[in-house]
Amino acid sequence: MRIIAIYGPTAVGKSRVAVAVARALDGEIVSADSMQVYRGIPVITDQPPAELLAAAPHHLVGFLPLDEEYSAARFVEDARVVMEQISGRGRLPVLVGGTGLYIRALLGDFSFAGTDEDARRYWEGYIEENGCRAALARLRELDPAAAAATDHANPRRLVRALEAAAAGVPVTAERERLWSAGLSRDTKSFALELPRDELYARIDERVYAMLSGGAVEEVAAALGGPLSRTASQAIGIAEIKAFLAGRQSLEETAVAIRQKSRNYAKRQLTWMRKMPDIARIDVSGLTPEEAAAQIVNHVRSGNGASST
Repeated sequence: MRIIAIYGPTAVGKSRVAVAVARALDGEIVSADSMQVYRGIPVITDQPPAELLAAAPHHLVGFLPLDEEYSAARFVEDARVVMEQISGRGRLPVLVGGTGLYIRALLGDFSFAGTDEDARRYWEGYIEENGCRAALARLRELDPAAAAATDHANPRRLVRALEAAAAGVPVTAERERLWSAGLSRDTKSFALELPRDELYARIDERVYAMLSGGAVEEVAAALGGPLSRTASQAIGIAEIKAFLAGRQSLEETAVAIRQKSRNYAKRQLTWMRKMPDIARIDVSGLTPEEAAAQIVNHVRSGNGASST
């Protein structure tokens, strides 16, 4: 199966470039975004607008209820099924997103050892009842190396580390396998780049557009029902929740979301530098169609970064 993969940080313009690529190469888009899977929060997660959804088939966007958990392991399963279906129709899967773990795990056919839904629910409940500090103490007992390497403030990371450690599969070894394995699929991979100042300016513009485009009302509605731990991690939800509670102004909310988005972009760029066999495209000054044309030319000429 041939795959085109397009990766890049938030606000770089991946969605529009991917649609142009899909239209030129008879492709269908497979989203690799851990938050765009959710229904009900299209503004806060910057899901493709209706015009783009109509321009090319999209998969794994806005299909999951907000009260359902999601993980990299489940994404790999879902994306494999979708891509096989696309390929079976004689079309080209165009994988696009900014969640580096999802893309890397899928393209490397990585399997998450020790993954178990019951175990995950147990550890999620453990953190809910006892907090991250107690979970970290438990992880130190099971796997001290994983405890030292895991983001202590990220419940999802703690849950995965505890799940793996309890199954006897240290998460540190899992991370080593993630990067030591080569790409097992016929893939041409592309990374979209912008100078940092320009990227940050786009992030700032997006945040203000989001807040003026219904994000506050969207989050208020989401908070009115059950919200999974995964969905609650979407950038903007905690910040807008604080605004709705009267703990900060709308401008303070915008500043907080901007900063968190910039920090996320930095982490995405770190993932991008680690990814093997990836052709980098500077999209500064380019329209989405012009950036897509570069990718299409790479693919048709056989000069793009690839792995078989």
